[in-house]
Amino acid sequence: MLKIKKSFLILTMSTLMLSMPAMGLGVNASADNKPVAKVTKSDVIDDKKPEAIDGGSNTGSASQKPTGPYNDNKNIDDNKQNSIATTVSDNAYVDDKKTDYHLINTDTPTVTPTWGDYTRVSDMSAPNSYSSIDSVNTGKVTFQTKWFFPLGFHVGPSEHGNYQGAVMANGSIYFVESAGTNTNKGAIVKLKMDALDSLGIDATSQQDLMAKVFNFFNRKSTYGEDNNKQLSDYIVKTNSYRTANNKLQPKANKLNKIVTAFNKKNKRILNIYANAKKKMVSKINAQMKANRKAAAKIRKQHPKTKKKKHLRAVKLSRLYKTYKALKASKNKPVSLSAKNRRAYAQVQRANRSYMAKDKKQLAALQKKINANNKKIDKITQDNELFKQYFQLSKLIEISPVTNIGHGQTLSYNPSNNHIYIAQDDELGVVGADFYNQVTEMDSDTMRPVHIYRFKLNNNDHYYAIHTLAFDNEGNAYFGIAGGPKNINGAYTLFHGTLSDSKIEFSPVRGLINWPASYNQQVTFNRVNNRLYLLSNDMIVSIPVDEVRNDDIKPQDVHYVTFNTNREFESLSFDENGYGYLMMLWRSELLKSNVPLD
Repeated sequence: MLKIKKSFLILTMSTLMLSMPAMGLGVNASADNKPVAKVTKSDVIDDKKPEAIDGGSNTGSASQKPTGPYNDNKNIDDNKQNSIATTVSDNAYVDDKKTDYHLINTDTPTVTPTWGDYTRVSDMSAPNSYSSIDSVNTGKVTFQTKWFFPLGFHVGPSEHGNYQGAVMANGSIYFVESAGTNTNKGAIVKLKMDALDSLGIDATSQQDLMAKVFNFFNRKSTYGEDNNKQLSDYIVKTNSYRTANNKLQPKANKLNKIVTAFNKKNKRILNIYANAKKKMVSKINAQMKANRKAAAKIRKQHPKTKKKKHLRAVKLSRLYKTYKALKASKNKPVSLSAKNRRAYAQVQRANRSYMAKDKKQLAALQKKINANNKKIDKITQDNELFKQYFQLSKLIEISPVTNIGHGQTLSYNPSNNHIYIAQDDELGVVGADFYNQVTEMDSDTMRPVHIYRFKLNNNDHYYAIHTLAFDNEGNAYFGIAGGPKNINGAYTLFHGTLSDSKIEFSPVRGLINWPASYNQQVTFNRVNNRLYLLSNDMIVSIPVDEVRNDDIKPQDVHYVTFNTNREFESLSFDENGYGYLMMLWRSELLKSNVPLD
């Protein structure tokens, strides 16, 4: 029996957690070769100290393993290797400018570079709040916890709650969950933010609910195995009621749609009838009032002759009969147009016939659904987390574990509503046989639709991208925490094209002052059209047009710094420009108190 329960649990959890097929990252390429630009040695980007994997040493070469065949992910379906269109460039590095690099002369903010030994947060009972300590060319900002994240969603043997790049689109947030340090494997998780907000999981109430629920059933925790057994029992005990409701609910929804449409039509025609009735009664009331005034005027008369007295009585009698007739006419049917009269008659007939039947049937179905829910609630009453797990799991989609590289390149392209991830297995300066590889996916299905493989060769220096972003027009950007050998403390941006027919990137000559530590992310704010560079305890933003035009001025560069001593993993933006900051450790998503500048 226990084996049956376990099998049923696995099947149920697999069904609840919607998955996309494993990403086939094979090559079916069209060449897009570019000549190597001739540059002086001083123009070669020096990226010898980029971010290392998960906060390790930042010295020496950025390459984390020997170069060779790029895609070594054993989870890839070999039968689908050639089913995804692929574009290849043997050199996408384009540099046709003759001017030298220059450091943009901006003031730098107060910040303590954070390289590791991060502050750990264990308390989830109240949201965290972090206010900036310094800013340049912009105002200050505060981030407060929206959700704490669990130890893991995909519950794998190597999970450790390490969440990486994140983007927001279509009312959802997408982020990368790493399967563990140095594994280069992980999953893409999609959370339906609007629906989750409706459950009350926010900064003011249940910011810890998601973490508590998923941690409670984490089979890799010390207590999770026992809780999973209880969950298995819960699934078995409630299965018949949930199955029954799954059959009843579509019928109820269909009837409810019919009844709602009828009620809307009924309300409209009844409003027409009521307005006509109101006008009719108002007119009658005016006539009755005039009648009463006329009668009162006659009563004031005092005729002396018998004939005049008789005429007075006759007039009062006629007025009285007219008054009675007016009063009775209030109950007569309203005079409607032929069209409205037919509609009114149709509604009345429907109410007496089939609508009464539909309403009765809907009430009976709802009664059965409510009875099943009560039975589920009774089974759930000992532990509300069981019910909450099902509510949450329906709003979360998780891809299979696949090659994600370091995982911080997840990006959203507003021009085609697709998401992209670069499997950055290696960082910084790499070997001559290394191809950057970017997978483009449909944001609704999370299925791969295109693959881009390209080298970035600048005078025999080959670079691996570790960041990626797209603007509203689909132009692509990435950045390297480094610059020419003769310029220290610099950050170099690149802009270019990543399309089916062309891959190319050019460096921006204006270098950004970089007083912080790791290069965590490049992201784009669709509301204010600015590009954001993220490091631990520092956020930098620049107008994307100035980046693309290579015309960045000191006042264009905005800095905001913090003193959290925590790892900043990603920054994303909602439709109003509010920032959502992914932090480790513990993993949490924080929302800004104002739209970011």
